[in-house]
This record gives sequence, C-alpha cells and structure tokens, in this order.
Amino acid sequence: MRLSRAFIRVAFGVIVLLHALAHAVLPMRGLLEFPPSSVGALITIAAYLVALVGLFAAGLGVLGVHPLRNAVPRLMAFGIVASVVGLVTSWDVTLWRGVAVDAALVVAFVAVLQTRLLEVNVPPVRRHSRRILRVMMEAVAFAFFAYVAVAAVMWPWYRRWGATVQEQARTFPSDRWNRNMRYELTHAVTIEAPPEIVWAWLVQLGQDRAGFYSYDWLERLFGADVHNVDEIRPEWQRREVGDLVRATQPDYLGGAFGRELGWRVSQLEPSRLLVLEQWGAFVLEPTGAGQTRFIIRSTIGGPEAPAWGAGLTLALFELPHFIMERKMMLTIKARAERDARISVEASR
Repeated sequence: MRLSRAFIRVAFGVIVLLHALAHAVLPMRGLLEFPPSSVGALITIAAYLVALVGLFAAGLGVLGVHPLRNAVPRLMAFGIVASVVGLVTSWDVTLWRGVAVDAALVVAFVAVLQTRLLEVNVPPVRRHSRRILRVMMEAVAFAFFAYVAVAAVMWPWYRRWGATVQEQARTFPSDRWNRNMRYELTHAVTIEAPPEIVWAWLVQLGQDRAGFYSYDWLERLFGADVHNVDEIRPEWQRREVGDLVRATQPDYLGGAFGRELGWRVSQLEPSRLLVLEQWGAFVLEPTGAGQTRFIIRSTIGGPEAPAWGAGLTLALFELPHFIMERKMMLTIKARAERDARISVEASR
C-alpha cells in the first residue's frame, strides 16, 4: 500500500512539473509580447510566469521537497489560476489542451488531498541515516527550480542581450521568409577594433579549429573534444559556402546523433557576414572610429512549436545557449581589441 501511494505521488508530481514546463510554449509560439504594449499583454506575461514558476514549485513540493511540500495547496491554486488566465488571454486554437490539463489537475489534486496521498512520512529510525542524502537531493531540486525560474523570468532580457531596438527590427540573411520578431534571438556587442581584425577570430570557429571561445571545460565535460585557441592561424583563415563548422568531433557519443555534428556555411562575406544553418547570422558592421558592431541573429520556435519541445528548449537549451554565446562574443571582443591595440602601437 505504501509503495502504491508513493508511486501515485511521484506520478502526480512529475505531471505537474511537465505541465509547468509546457507553458514555455507561449513565448516559443510568439504568443507573449515583450515588452508589453497594453495592460492585457502585461497580465498575460505575469500569468505565464506565475503559472510556470508556481506549478514547478508545486510539483517539487508534491515530490516531497521540503519546505515546498507544506505550500503545495497554495502553489497549485495560484499556478492553475494563473495558467488558465495566461492560456485564455494569449489564446491559440491548440491551447485548449492546456486548459483541459488544468481542469484535470484540479480534479486529481482534490482527490489526492482527500485521500491524504501527498503526506510524506519518514520513519524516525531511518530519518537520521538518510538526512544527508535527503539534503543533497533537495539542494539539487532547489538549484534546478532556481535555474528554471531564472530561465523563464530573464528570457525577455537575454533573448535580446546587447541589441538596440533598431538592430532587433533589422532584417538579416538568416531570417525566415515569414519573419516574426517574437521568435528571434538578437545578441550584440561593440568591439573597439575594425571588422577585419574581428573576422580573423570569427572565421576560425569550429571544434577542429580554434574552438568556440567559450567555456571549453564545460564542453569537454559533456564529451566534446573542444579546446579554445588563443592565436590567429593562417591555415584557418579560409571558409567556403558549404563548409561544415564542426560542433564536436566525428562520431560524438558513438554516433548517437549522427556522424557529423555542426552547422553548414550558407552565406559568407569576408569581414562582413557569416551565416550558419541552424544557428544564424554573424554580422560585423563598422561603426566609425575603428569600431565594429558584432551581432548574432538566431531564430527559435514558431507557430507550430510543440509544448513538450518548448519545455525542453526552455529547461535545457535557451539559458545555456545564451551563457555560452555571450562568453564567445566577449572573448572575441577581448582578443580583437588586444590585437587592435598591438597594431596601433606597432604603427607608431
């Protein structure tokens, strides 16, 4: 009996967690307006955030994470109400499924409360022996909760980090023919160096070249044989349309994801433009006084983005992608500015 109660509690908690993450379908389908231009748009954004974060916390509480388990009724109430508000105010014809899940969760939650299935009893004899393990597991759960909350709340900021309003509105070669700015990521940084110096670093991107100028220790932690190089090499200064910019070594993880992982070069203009399929456009624009505006435009999501895919993208991809790409851009900036200073000093 105890085992069946634990199974029901875990299954219910996992369903609540998955439903929370599924709300990421709203920004991935472009149903949220950032920044909001009306009170209605602001209400929708607030409801989306409360639903995702509140239901995620409720799911962890159902799974027994202390002290969230003591707040499960309140978290479920706030989360479900916010979910219905967010789904209705951002209405898409397929979002009725989310409202149906909310209704089902209300019925199921009332049932588990009446049967006291959410109560977690730890026998006194075993409590001390498992205390360290429980604390570690709860610490991991809270860390993941904090990560998801930051990924959701900060998404409007990091999707357009460093970019001006004009740069966000501009069209770049990697944009879809039916362009919608709500699906786009635009990152930008100003570099105190001319485009040709920046290009020398940019064109070397690739696992089999200079790496990605980001946290290569983290890439190696996941099995990718990436090592950043802090020098310009003549043999890496050429790229052609159709070239593969390798993401990792061939047969990564035994070829589970295919033999060749990376991005094909679809467009290339030396010192100006590099477009990688499935990543986006890398644009270098001179801004005067020897400066360069370095812009990366990517497109994610779309009107048909599935709820499970949106949740997976939010939980596993968006924030790590931003952190890694930001580091890459800042590293290229630092190295190009160093080379520009050396060039100026040498010319004196």
